[in-house]
Amino acid sequence: MDVSSRSSFSKTRSLALSLIITLVGVGMMAGFGWLLVFRPDSADQITAIVIMSATILVILLDPLAGFLLWLFLFPFAPFLPFNISMPAGVPDLSYPRMIGGFLTMYLLAQIVSGRRKMARVMWVDLAAPFLIFALALSGARSINGWLWGVQSTFDSSVMPLLVYFIARQLVRTRQDLLKFGAMLMAIAAVIATFTITEQLFGFAPFRVASAATVYTAGVRKVAVLLANPAYIAVTIAIVIPVALERLLHSRSPAGKVFFSALTLLYLAAIALTYNRSGWISGALALLVAGMLVKGVRRFLLPTFLAGGVALFLLWPQIQNSPIGERLTAESPVDYRLQALQVGLDLAREQPILGIGWGSFGRMAAARGFRQGANIHVLPTTHNSYLNFLVSGGVLLLASYLLLLAALFLSLIQVSQRFRSLKRPLPLYLLLVWASVFAYIIPIAAFDNNFAIYTNVLFWGLMGAALSAADGEAESLFMKE
Repeated sequence: MDVSSRSSFSKTRSLALSLIITLVGVGMMAGFGWLLVFRPDSADQITAIVIMSATILVILLDPLAGFLLWLFLFPFAPFLPFNISMPAGVPDLSYPRMIGGFLTMYLLAQIVSGRRKMARVMWVDLAAPFLIFALALSGARSINGWLWGVQSTFDSSVMPLLVYFIARQLVRTRQDLLKFGAMLMAIAAVIATFTITEQLFGFAPFRVASAATVYTAGVRKVAVLLANPAYIAVTIAIVIPVALERLLHSRSPAGKVFFSALTLLYLAAIALTYNRSGWISGALALLVAGMLVKGVRRFLLPTFLAGGVALFLLWPQIQNSPIGERLTAESPVDYRLQALQVGLDLAREQPILGIGWGSFGRMAAARGFRQGANIHVLPTTHNSYLNFLVSGGVLLLASYLLLLAALFLSLIQVSQRFRSLKRPLPLYLLLVWASVFAYIIPIAAFDNNFAIYTNVLFWGLMGAALSAADGEAESLFMKE
């Protein structure tokens, strides 16, 4: 066969192959279209498999990119066909669980095989197993059954710790942290935009249907993506220090304008949640940042002073506005005080191991707590620390407080490495304290076991900041 014949045959083969691929693709799309119309449940299952497979492929190609993609898509999973449904009694193969589990096992396999060096062990890593053990005991004793209890504790508290572990292994440098911060700012901007549009216009494309729709007349109870205004506000608040860090590091006027606008977007969204826990969280993020960083303090303190004076002078007008109604509302405070009393009574009955995860609602309702208000909704503790005490006794609450203390010690430990090298602390290592206080104080006013994505982003940020700072300190030590 001469050269021209071989060339002609090659072109014919390429054309035939292209035609076959096109026909197969058209056939698959036609089949999927038929499923969408006549078998929508099957189409959803296929979509979930494709999304999970695509995310896993990205992880295999670039683990950090896959991790960030997973975190960004995480809050959309309940509203889009990302989960594989299982028979009754078997937990669904949800996108968050499946990808989180795969990432964890993939990184562990790389560490064991020597392909990846494990991040330096810190105090948080040592404290986490104690909390997981206490959660397992509490979940196994749940009034709703051990399977539900274990699944619930995994989603609310173990999953965020897995995200912390993954962030520790993947975010090792300043550049990695910048990518992680960009993802945080992007998803916070999406949540903030949806929050503003829901409050102002009632448009909420990703909203839990069962969530309440109003606080008072003229004030919507926003629930876009995260189902509760407190979760929304705290999630956005813990990202504010990330945006402030980028603002202070930006050298171009365009960059300063962009990150200033992004910070204002976050603050506007928090304000429009009309949630006092969220307002406290946002205020703490700014106040702690201002206390620790001179660049923030320079413009922040005058702003707070001006705001305080305006609040004092305009209080008569504000008092009769929706903001005033939310600020002065007494029923939420009364509810929390009653929940505290009932919770402490239950804790006295089971002080060591508690009454079991998720058991407060039924046991409190059986005692008449809030029965007259809404008999169709079980009461909650509305206090994360109280929930740990009631659900798992002193063992669980002490384990959680130990984890928070370990976080403080880990941040101090990394900071000491810079001081021992006589180097200034990285700005992000200072500002991360603002995220810490914006999270740990407001969760005393709501149950963070329902705020899964808030927990995930918080612990992911903690893991990323600790690991990046530790890597930066190690690099400086090697240069000494």
